[in-house]
Amino acid sequence: MAAFAEIGLMPELVQAVEELGWLLPTPVQQEAMPLILTGGDVMAAAETGSGKTGAFALPILQIVHETLRARQTGGSDARAGNEQEAVRCALSMDDRDPLLAITPDGYKCQSRDQRNWNGCRATVGVFAGKVYFEVSVADEGLCRVGWATRAARLELGTDSQGFGFGGTGKKSHDKAFDDYGQSYGLHDTIGCLLDCNQGSISFTKNGQDLGMAFKVPQKLQGAALYPTFCLKNAELQVNFGDQPMKHCPAGYTPLSRAPKEATAAGASTPADAGDSTARRPTAIILEPAKDLAEQTNDFVGAFAKFMTNPQLRNELFIGGPPKPQHRALAEGVDIVTGTPGRVIDLVESGKLSTDAVRFFVLDEADRLLDTGNFDTIMKLFGRFPKAGSGETRLQVLMFSATLHSPEVKSTAEKICQNPVLVDLKGKEAVPESVDHVIVSLDPREDKSWLQSNPAVPTDNAHALDKTGPNLTTNENWSEGIKRLKPRVLIRLIDTHKMDQALIFCRTNFDCDNLEKFFNSLAGGRAFRGRKDTGPEAQYSCCVLGGARSMDERRENLQAFKEGYVRFLICTDVAARGIDISGLPYVINMTLPDRSEDYIHRVGRVGRQDKLGLAISLVSAVEEKVWYCTKQGYKPWFKPDASNTKTHEEGGHCIWYNEQALLKDVEARLHRPVPAVAPDLALPPEIAAKIQQGGGSSAYGQAADDSSAQEARKHVEQLAPAVKLLASLETQAQLSFFNLKRKWGQASGVQLHSDVEMKL
Repeated sequence: MAAFAEIGLMPELVQAVEELGWLLPTPVQQEAMPLILTGGDVMAAAETGSGKTGAFALPILQIVHETLRARQTGGSDARAGNEQEAVRCALSMDDRDPLLAITPDGYKCQSRDQRNWNGCRATVGVFAGKVYFEVSVADEGLCRVGWATRAARLELGTDSQGFGFGGTGKKSHDKAFDDYGQSYGLHDTIGCLLDCNQGSISFTKNGQDLGMAFKVPQKLQGAALYPTFCLKNAELQVNFGDQPMKHCPAGYTPLSRAPKEATAAGASTPADAGDSTARRPTAIILEPAKDLAEQTNDFVGAFAKFMTNPQLRNELFIGGPPKPQHRALAEGVDIVTGTPGRVIDLVESGKLSTDAVRFFVLDEADRLLDTGNFDTIMKLFGRFPKAGSGETRLQVLMFSATLHSPEVKSTAEKICQNPVLVDLKGKEAVPESVDHVIVSLDPREDKSWLQSNPAVPTDNAHALDKTGPNLTTNENWSEGIKRLKPRVLIRLIDTHKMDQALIFCRTNFDCDNLEKFFNSLAGGRAFRGRKDTGPEAQYSCCVLGGARSMDERRENLQAFKEGYVRFLICTDVAARGIDISGLPYVINMTLPDRSEDYIHRVGRVGRQDKLGLAISLVSAVEEKVWYCTKQGYKPWFKPDASNTKTHEEGGHCIWYNEQALLKDVEARLHRPVPAVAPDLALPPEIAAKIQQGGGSSAYGQAADDSSAQEARKHVEQLAPAVKLLASLETQAQLSFFNLKRKWGQASGVQLHSDVEMKL
């Protein structure tokens, strides 16, 4: 385990990796861990199954634990960033929009942007007592002042977390702008009052009470509210109480003189919920799917149990009933793993505090962006503190099997600071232990699709089209390929005696249909949650698709891993990060429309140097498939003359060209993909390679010893050169020692050496 210690892991984690059976860090871990431990932003691109989760999770665990331990003992903590015994209230240089300028003393802000609002918050918030601050308008322009949580948008009053009063005489909260008080402008002084006891916010103009503006919602009472300002071509002078107040009302305390136990300052003082003992998240890890979030959280938890005094707390946030998650956050969480939607909901509701976050991890970054999460990522990023440099600042980590898309590069430019790219095979990453073959299918030649027994359910794209043996239309051949592929799949399974395979379908509905087909071969018996034996188990299967519930997906994946079913039918949701040890086969019923997704799919096999075979069923004719972008609309259940048209015709279908997609895959692999023989036997070049391992049964097993034999042959070739080098080294050492002995004799000193005796 010395290798893990050498890259900087603490003894507790070195012990953990030893107990969990890790021998050596993988290349991506070897490269990324030291970079993360020393405080840099990292973008890591490595082949799937390379240990990416460990590469970011282990250093995060270590740094979070070091931070907590320093806080517990009262020691200094560079990673905690802003932890100070006392924090002067001023405008925050970190919690502001880039185009808003703040003077060095932190008491004046200015924005010269005439088109957009630019905002900032103060460094101190309050969650108890009655406090006051005032603002003087120092230049013409538009401004809005008031109170907000740290989770609120800096454009004050445009979400549920902020409460503003604007120069046009409008109060604003959650995008509702209502008349209030009076308009104000140059040289006016606006007082901002917060009564945490009554849960009310009010304002004054030049000392005149304008009355209560807002009643703080129950869910935000007890949360820390910070002075917040937004400007459009304007300038403000603020006074938190360090200077004499012009109009501080009776019964209110200037903010800078509020009791420390009632304030929250950056990432160092009580959590926004007002609990001085609650631990706020230090790391937020985003995953594109619930399954992946659950898997990453399990990984973190497996290592977190080794971290004691204090014990690390990690939680999963992926949906489900919110109350248990709210309770967990109130009790304190150190590492959050979740899906973007649930995490942003918790942040915007004020339940998940972001003011202590030091790590923002985008795992499977390309997939996160592919699924429309850019705005959510940027919203979250905008709420994290970004003070300091080096180890004290926010670290952004982006991990995936591919990090080369324009979307990923553009996002990295916005949220990373000089990231180090760890690119291990990167864009062209393909596991070397995976063989690739295609099964070329042509319904014009193979007429077995016309058989009626067993029946093959299809996707209803041709429910209104005429099909049959004597038709030569494109629609007929398209329906033919839909019926032909499942039949050929069964022949493949039988020919290669497959005990286990992961089968990818294009849509959830395709998964359902293939499951029905398999079940019909087993006498109509579906998977019942336990292992079957006998003929009914020959094609036992279950589905891992996005349309299934989280519990069902979890149970089905576990059943497949434990061997209760032989075939796991899935959509691309399973292509990201799912680790199935020793999986021999991946079968693509349809090629994905992006070659990157092909790489992710086939990466489920060939892991940990075990052989794997990727088989793709490729149509020689174009296939008409559903492509519906209308949210919640599922035309395949009720096909009609309108929705079965192509997109160009106003419908919800496209023509799918697998021959073109195959060329994309071959370009990614840098070689053509051979086809199986007419009897479905492996191509000769692949069959010969695995013959020593027992034919196709070698898939899923450790690679044969050919690599070891090659290594031994290489060593034998180098042996003469190594022997010569050893002889030269011996001569050099003897020459040096003899020369030194002569010097010693000249000075009357007798030298003795173990080196001389050995040589």
